[in-house]
Amino acid sequence: MSYSVVLENVNYNYTGSAKPALKNINLKISKGERVMVTGPSGAGKTTLCRCLNGLIPHYFRGKLEGKVAIDSVDTRSTTISALSHSVGLLFQDPSSQLVCPTVIDEVAFGPENYGVPPVEIRTRAEECLKSVRLGGYEERNPHSLSGGEQQACALAAIMAMRPEIYVLDEPTSNLDPIGSSQILNLLAGMSKEGKATMIIVEHKMEELLPVVDRLIVMNDGEIVLEGSPRNLLENVDAMQKMGLKPPQVALLAAKLKGRDPSIVPPMTLEEAVETFSKLLKSGKSALERKPSQGVDRGEKIIEARDLWHIYPNGTVALKGVDLDIYAGEFVAVIGQNGSGKTTLVKHFNGLLRATKGNVTVFGINAAKASISELSKRVGYCFQNPDHQICCESVQKELEFGPTNLTVPIEEIQRRVSEVAKAVGLESVLSENPFSLSKGERQRVAVASLLTMKPEVLVVDEPTTGQDYRMSREMMDFYKKLNVEEGKTIVVITHDMNIAAEYAHRVVVLREGRILVDGPTREIFTKTDLLETTYLNPPQITRLGQMLSEYGFPRDILTVDEMYEVMSELLRGD
Repeated sequence: MSYSVVLENVNYNYTGSAKPALKNINLKISKGERVMVTGPSGAGKTTLCRCLNGLIPHYFRGKLEGKVAIDSVDTRSTTISALSHSVGLLFQDPSSQLVCPTVIDEVAFGPENYGVPPVEIRTRAEECLKSVRLGGYEERNPHSLSGGEQQACALAAIMAMRPEIYVLDEPTSNLDPIGSSQILNLLAGMSKEGKATMIIVEHKMEELLPVVDRLIVMNDGEIVLEGSPRNLLENVDAMQKMGLKPPQVALLAAKLKGRDPSIVPPMTLEEAVETFSKLLKSGKSALERKPSQGVDRGEKIIEARDLWHIYPNGTVALKGVDLDIYAGEFVAVIGQNGSGKTTLVKHFNGLLRATKGNVTVFGINAAKASISELSKRVGYCFQNPDHQICCESVQKELEFGPTNLTVPIEEIQRRVSEVAKAVGLESVLSENPFSLSKGERQRVAVASLLTMKPEVLVVDEPTTGQDYRMSREMMDFYKKLNVEEGKTIVVITHDMNIAAEYAHRVVVLREGRILVDGPTREIFTKTDLLETTYLNPPQITRLGQMLSEYGFPRDILTVDEMYEVMSELLRGD
């Protein structure tokens, strides 16, 4: 058998780190194979990716033991430049690999350096941009794009190189749900046609498991599980204990095993409909549901009226937005990449000023207030945590904000200790933030805001780079702040499961305007409307809608809700 990738007895330690990042890795990947690598934050996934294109050992300092071979060539004996012709690596942070002034230049850059004829470069660039939904963006500056659009641009630049091996570190973490599915299906199709080997690091099992040949689970620098996705889904409990999130339909099947041990965990929505419909009888009337309990919201604290924002390059990001945020709410802002979500919330703490219209924050005209004045009451966590981290240790990062607010030192230490424990950073307080994984840096950025005690917390993509367990812990922490301390929480997210489970209210943006705004349960019944902005309701919600003839309500939001409804229906059989 011909192998694209071979790792034999690989161990790796970063310089200055006592803990090995990789331990005894033995892995062979066949040509054309599609492999998903997953695991909790800090498991060693990104380090593994760096080994595959020569960044380790040629760029990152550390001790590498064992053998890493790409197409039978030892990575120690060749250069990063030579390896890049065979291995296309998409970084976890795509903005760090975007270097050209325009999108078209970015996509053309690689082929130009390898002497591809200009006509062929143009053809490749146009095809790749169209495939990642960036047609028409050719003259935009890559760094003016949204996080999801930057991710798509970086991927298009790699695709234009036509590598034999794709190594993609969370290629869809910033993409909207339908865009995510499109990209993953595109990559799977390229591999199926024999064009490339795919090694994809992802947490999104729902989208990826149906299109990969093998699932590899890492934990603490080691490979701990490996096999076909279908076989590994038989043990969803083990996956959840490691902080992973199997498909919602597989979780439901695991819950129903007690009733019918023969149930095979489905990997797709279509399989789930077939599996669960066999347990049910059609023709039942829909179950009566208690109306959703409304949330008592307080006074209006943020008000946007006829809000327009036009960037210096002429991009019209917001077009007459009217929005009210009330004290005590938990609001999810969702929409396709580039719909204006981040632009909108940056007006809440003065990072952006309205081109036209008004934004009022706690009765203050945001256009006339300083960022420092607004930040005392509205904390904003960037989509990329590196944009707001500035200190040499996690401890100092968490102290920075309250120190500048002249909080007494004893109170600062109390806050730092309390917040570090709440977000799981106690063990890394002495570490340099930039030595941590992206998921850990995300928690540092959030923690640095929480030590300032803002009344409103705005978090842009709170679960990016986090494994399922840490995502849940972070979201549970925001929920606690909302419920117990009355803080107003506004999250931008592409994770519909997070929006469904935690938000009281959902605001949907499309092309700079509010498409719809309302209670979460109501919004997720509007499947056709959501599709117009590249969104899908959670998988479990869509399952309920597809099983409506059996009596399922169309507004189920969680696996636990679905299990309760199904159990009640089965009791009536």
